[in-house]
Amino acid sequence: MPQSPQSLEQLLQVVLGLTDSLVFEFDAGGHYLAAWTHSDSMLVLPREAFMGRHISEVMDPQTAALTMESIHRVLARGEPDRFEYSAQVGEGLRWFSADAMLVPHRPGVAFLVRDITRQKTLELSLLQADRLAALGTLAAGVAHEVNNPLGYISSNLHFIEEGLTEVRQALAGTPELAPLATRLEECAEALEEARQGTTRIRNVVGDLKLFARGEDTGPEKERADVRRALEMSINMAMPELKHRARMVWHVEEVPPVRGSESRLGQVFLNLLLNAAQAIPEGAPAENTVEALVRAEAGKVVIEVRDTGHGIAPENLKRIFEPFFTTRPAGVGTGLGLAICHSIVIAMGGELTVESTVGKGTCFRVLLPTT
Repeated sequence: MPQSPQSLEQLLQVVLGLTDSLVFEFDAGGHYLAAWTHSDSMLVLPREAFMGRHISEVMDPQTAALTMESIHRVLARGEPDRFEYSAQVGEGLRWFSADAMLVPHRPGVAFLVRDITRQKTLELSLLQADRLAALGTLAAGVAHEVNNPLGYISSNLHFIEEGLTEVRQALAGTPELAPLATRLEECAEALEEARQGTTRIRNVVGDLKLFARGEDTGPEKERADVRRALEMSINMAMPELKHRARMVWHVEEVPPVRGSESRLGQVFLNLLLNAAQAIPEGAPAENTVEALVRAEAGKVVIEVRDTGHGIAPENLKRIFEPFFTTRPAGVGTGLGLAICHSIVIAMGGELTVESTVGKGTCFRVLLPTT
C-alpha cells in the first residue's frame, strides 16, 4: 500500500535524524522550494525567512555560486553531482558536503547536505602528521650539516676575540693610537653580535627539530632578560621595519623570566617581522610597530602591536597551526608562529593574538618570572 506524503516526510525526518543531515530542494533558477531536517534548530534561518528566496540572498557568495553551478550540471547531464564547501557557523569554521540529484516528477534539484568537519579535521591531522614526519627527517639532516660549520665559525670567533683582547691590551696607554682602539671596540661589538647570531642559528635548528618530532623540551632552567632579548630582536628586525613603520617601544623594569634568552629573542624577532610584513612599504611615518613590556600579576607581559591590515576572523583561529599561512606560495612556510607558540608553551607561558581587519594586530606573550 502506498504511503501518504505525510508518512514519507516523517520517515525522511527519521533518516535525517540518524545521519544528522539536511535536504534542500531548489528550482532551476536557484530558489528554495523545500527544506527537510529532523529539527528546525539545525537551520541557520527560520523556514519562512528563506523559502522562495534565491540562494544568493541566504548563502555567502562563494557557496551560492558553487550551488548554482551544481544545479546547472545536474540539469544539463541528468546525473548526480557533489561538492564541498566551508562556512562560518557560530564562532567556528565548519566543512560540509553537498550531494545533488534530480527530483523525479518534481521541477527541482535536491541537495543532501552533511557536516563533514570531523572527517576533514582527521584528514588534515593525518596530512599534518605526514608533513611533520618528513620535516623531522629533513631537520635531522639540516641540524647535522649546519652544526658542523657552526662549530668552525664559533671556534674561529673565539680565536678572533682572544686576539682582539691581546691587541687592546697592547694599545692601552698609547694615546696616539686612541682612534685605532675605538675601532677595535667597534669590531669587538660586531664580533659579539656574530657570536649571538651563531647561537641563535643553533637554537633555531634545534627548535625546528624538536617541534617537527613532537618532543617536549621540558621546563627551561635558564634565566632570560626580556629587555635584552627584545632589544636584540629589534636591532635585527630594523632593516625590514624601517621602510614600513616607526618602531616604538616601552619597557618597564621587570624581573627575569624562566627560559632561554636566545629562544625568547627568536619569538620576538618572528613577531616583529610578522608585524612589519603586515604593513606595506612606502609610508613609515603613517604606521607604527609597538613593543610593550610590563609586569602583571606575577608574570611578564610582552605585547607586539602593529597598524597593519589585520587578520581575518576565519584565519585568526588557525594562526598557530603548523603550515597554516595566508602568504602567497613560496613566501611563507606557516611554521614561524607555530614554533613561537611551542617555545612560549615550553617556557610555561601563553601566546595569544587579537586582530581587527583594517586596524592591526596585537600578539601578547605572558611568561612566568623566575
